[in-house]
Amino acid sequence: MRAAIIYDAGSEEWSSQDVAAVLSNVHEVRTALRRRGYDVELVPVRLNEFRWLSRARKADLVVNLCEGINGHAKYEDFVVNTLELIGLPFTGCRAWPVSVCHRKHVSNTLLTHGGVPIPTFALAQGASTLPADFPLPAIVKPAAEDASVGIDGNAVCTTRKALRKRVALMTEQFDEVMIQEYVAGREFNVGFVGRQMLPMSEIRFDSMPEESWPIVTYAAKWNSGSPEDLGTVPVCPAEIPPDLAKRITQVAWKAWQHMCNAEGYGRVDLRVTHDGQPYVLEVNPCPDLSSNAGLARMAQAFGWTYDDLVHAIVDEALERSQSVRFAAALASGVPAA
Repeated sequence: MRAAIIYDAGSEEWSSQDVAAVLSNVHEVRTALRRRGYDVELVPVRLNEFRWLSRARKADLVVNLCEGINGHAKYEDFVVNTLELIGLPFTGCRAWPVSVCHRKHVSNTLLTHGGVPIPTFALAQGASTLPADFPLPAIVKPAAEDASVGIDGNAVCTTRKALRKRVALMTEQFDEVMIQEYVAGREFNVGFVGRQMLPMSEIRFDSMPEESWPIVTYAAKWNSGSPEDLGTVPVCPAEIPPDLAKRITQVAWKAWQHMCNAEGYGRVDLRVTHDGQPYVLEVNPCPDLSSNAGLARMAQAFGWTYDDLVHAIVDEALERSQSVRFAAALASGVPAA
């Protein structure tokens, strides 16, 4: 069976470390697939050219590791929409949840209508558009980015003046900015592969530098060895009482099902107040699939090897594609191939 792994080819602005980080995961997944007997082709995706698509169409399955093009996360939406439009079987979430979850204010609106508890939020198009009664503290983040882009130690604001200043700064850098009520409490991640929920992980902030807000900043995710990185310690499985675990997983499952129809793979990030109320911060379709990332850590706690995780993601994609083909054949009256 042939598999094409598509990934962001990067740009001239990328450092050698950026390139190595992408290729490292590509090679990990390729190794896992080869161990299962797949014939694997690596297919880089570049801006303004579609040679990648003609190469991908020759495969029986596309393993989508393309988190953007030229490092721009917004182009991930275009890649997934293209794969879905031409009917190629591909791993990860469908185009709709990927596109919607990249726009935090839109996904928050949908989650609210779905009965999922989320913090109060608002879209800020400038300091003059801020609601006068917005609750403080508040965290300011880009509305259409992921991977903690734009979030640093000054992202949380405790005064109206600081909030206006932060929004003004962020709107100079990003087209859309969201403000969200800061939820004091513990932070948890719940991972999913299709309808399979993985063991919950907690991000512990006990070792954060003094006077730092306990949040996952860009430095915490990507600057290895930084104080923020060393101060955010994942504990998986999370050490919590069963009743609290039940409340968190119920909310996470509701968010995953509502936004992604329990398809593909993803992660739901939550904050839990001191009185035990979970709030969904984000639903993340197709998170980092590296062997040292959060989803792999949760899979390991479930008893899966890294190969098991990759194979489960591939199997989910193939089963979903087969279901779609049979449904289409049933509707058309033409037997499926």
